[in-house]
Amino acid sequence: MEPIIEVRNLTKIFLSRGKKITAVDDVSFDVFNGEIFGMIGPNGAGKSTIFSMLTTLIKPTGGSIKVAGFDVGKEDDRIRPIIGIVPQKLSLYPDLTARENLELMGNLYDVPKPVMEERIDYYLKLVGLETHADRFTGGFSGGMKQRLSVICAVIHDPEIIFWDEPTTGLDPQTRQAIWKLARKFNGEGKTLIFTTHYMEEADKLSDRVAVMNLGKLVALDAPGILKEKSESANLEDVFIRLTGEEVRD
Repeated sequence: MEPIIEVRNLTKIFLSRGKKITAVDDVSFDVFNGEIFGMIGPNGAGKSTIFSMLTTLIKPTGGSIKVAGFDVGKEDDRIRPIIGIVPQKLSLYPDLTARENLELMGNLYDVPKPVMEERIDYYLKLVGLETHADRFTGGFSGGMKQRLSVICAVIHDPEIIFWDEPTTGLDPQTRQAIWKLARKFNGEGKTLIFTTHYMEEADKLSDRVAVMNLGKLVALDAPGILKEKSESANLEDVFIRLTGEEVRD
């Protein structure tokens, strides 16, 4: 498999009250085209900082990142149209309807109107929101907002989807629906990269899992192999052994 993301010796240092804080410390890995790549780790492990660098939101202090062959920091304008981002803090406009939120995102990416209208109808039906298309999103439930946020991120048909803690705070039924949606997008050839605090989610969704701790990459492999190496029946035990932290509920 060919890598669609190449990370080499990635470092990010922040200044806080005159002190240097290393949030990401010499991290290297590849994400392969068409895989579902999970990232787990305690709070402060560096996951979100890596996400922000991969999606061109912040620049690395050192090292390099290539996304689909383009250099982060040098070719960001070539990267942004081919990625979709589902943030942990959803960024929907509550005074717009579901359809209007999707139209806004489509227009930002210059999606042609006929194509956009077809995609909007398709995606709203896909996530079960077709009967809510003309409702203001401020009145949506958390699960409805999450589903709408996902399709806002893919309205421009990106190659890569970045998903930050996709099911935090959702009920089990909605969580299963999000997993199904992730697998569908992956089945259509999209590469998915997500962070999570749910070990079951990382185990069931990921082709490979990266374990971060204190800014360093401490393990990277398929969930089954990580469990086999640790002689563990579940990924939670692997997490605890590698990080020394309990899993957050």
